[in-house]
Amino acid sequence: MFSPLDGIAEDPATGSATVAAVAFLSALENGADLSLTFTQGVDMGRPSLLDARTEAGKAYVAGSCVPVMDGFFTLESEV
Repeated sequence: MFSPLDGIAEDPATGSATVAAVAFLSALENGADLSLTFTQGVDMGRPSLLDARTEAGKAYVAGSCVPVMDGFFTLESEV
């Protein structure tokens, strides 16, 4: 994720973009099983490695993380 107009040069790791990318690349290769490693966040000093793969038409992403925030979100029911 990039938002330079908001002062965010890049996101240190974007799993949702990574899994979408590996699924797209697999589709370009007629659904071939792929295993790729993505690097992100290097320029901002927070390098990340994300492992992504496709297998039997499904896409997966894995990696480690460092929590930077914790919180709760509550939705009130109107029932």
